[in-house]
Amino acid sequence: MYKGFTPSILRESSYSTIRLGMYEPFKNKLGGTDPKHTPMYIKMLAGSLSGMIGSFLANPTDILKVRM
Repeated sequence: MYKGFTPSILRESSYSTIRLGMYEPFKNKLGGTDPKHTPMYIKMLAGSLSGMIGSFLANPTDILKVRM
């Protein structure tokens, strides 16, 4: 029952770290430097990009979890 626990923790920690760490740099690069006046589309685009990159990089640990 606990065979896939370690890869699951590795996947979640790497995915969340990448996703949350890349959001602000993407938002700043897209022009959202003022937190009060940043348009919603910039926030959504920055969140989507950081989520895609996080999923792409954390996918090998997800495969490990399923195979274990």
